[in-house]
Amino acid sequence: MAASRDGFEAVEVEGSAGCRGSSGMEVVFPLDPAVPAPLCPHGPTLLFVKVTQGKEETRRFYACSACRDRKDCNFFQWEDEKLSGARLAAREAHNRRCQPPLSRRQCVERYLKFIELPLTQRKFCQRCQQLLLPDDWGQHSEHQVLGDVSITQLRRPSQLLYPLENKKTNAQYLFADRSCQFLVDLLSALGFRRVLCVGTPRLHELIKLTASGDKKSNIKSLLLDIDFR
Repeated sequence: MAASRDGFEAVEVEGSAGCRGSSGMEVVFPLDPAVPAPLCPHGPTLLFVKVTQGKEETRRFYACSACRDRKDCNFFQWEDEKLSGARLAAREAHNRRCQPPLSRRQCVERYLKFIELPLTQRKFCQRCQQLLLPDDWGQHSEHQVLGDVSITQLRRPSQLLYPLENKKTNAQYLFADRSCQFLVDLLSALGFRRVLCVGTPRLHELIKLTASGDKKSNIKSLLLDIDFR
């Protein structure tokens, strides 16, 4: 729900400022959209305002857009706060340390090398949740490793990966194959052509596979999922 107020729009997160006596937090748009939001390890932050008894506090702040629990991301910055160069540099260094071990480009390069390997050399570390190249085997010798990873398995990586279960950050819903097939058939029967899958990678994979193997299927899927894997 959005409502215009004092030159910016507020989107309700918890509570409702329109109800007398309500309290909570609201996401708001800054007065100057051209000013970029500060970055936390999860990307651009959101601007919040605290609402108490139906009234907004005058000072607004930036916090993580992905995590609802500060134990998962404790980023906090007042909207009007001026940071020194040293603090900005320290924040950038912290954000870099919190990034996944491999960039997206490195993951793609690793995948392309992996599929060129013979089947007997395709291994997946279940502990580290990572495809292994021959040079990596020694580092994972004491881990639980799955061998003979097929191309079919790679087309449905959610069958290999453990689900993320933190409901306040990145909960995933890995439906059973029967449930996924039911949903795909239902979407097709209802005539939907574009599907947004939020935290449901297994459903997204089946939609993509169905579209690639069935010329009559023209459903397109977009996956929104906070998962660096």
